[in-house]
Amino acid sequence: MRYFKFKGFHLLIFFHVLAATPVFSSSDFSNQLSTNFLDIAKKAEVFDWMVKIRRKIHENPELGYQEFETSKLIREELDKLGIPYKHPVAVTGVIGFIGTGTSPFVAIRADMDALPIQELVEWEHKSKVPGKMHACGHDAHVTMLLGASPNQ
Repeated sequence: MRYFKFKGFHLLIFFHVLAATPVFSSSDFSNQLSTNFLDIAKKAEVFDWMVKIRRKIHENPELGYQEFETSKLIREELDKLGIPYKHPVAVTGVIGFIGTGTSPFVAIRADMDALPIQELVEWEHKSKVPGKMHACGHDAHVTMLLGASPNQ
């Protein structure tokens, strides 16, 4: 069972791939989508799931075109959600597909690479990879994109 069910709505999920974003407007549709999404986002299990994913990605940073484990984690989560995807795209990229495949559609994207920087903070979920860290926020971007996917 999906949380979102909208006829004619197609959501493409892009990880590490550039994409254009066609936009359409319908105030009733937008209000329904916003209300449903906010209700789902407030659920403790969704929040906990997103925190777990973000921490796992943050602890295991990978540089550009080397994000093999990050890509694997994304594909595993998409599999759990029942969301089909295309992989590989640009070496490690993933494109997830939700909806009918017809117009109108929305495309959203997130980069997933880390930076060659040593994380100097001391906290429980810091990078476990010497000389690499998610100082750029891409760990959070991937997590937010997965969080925007309809959960089943």
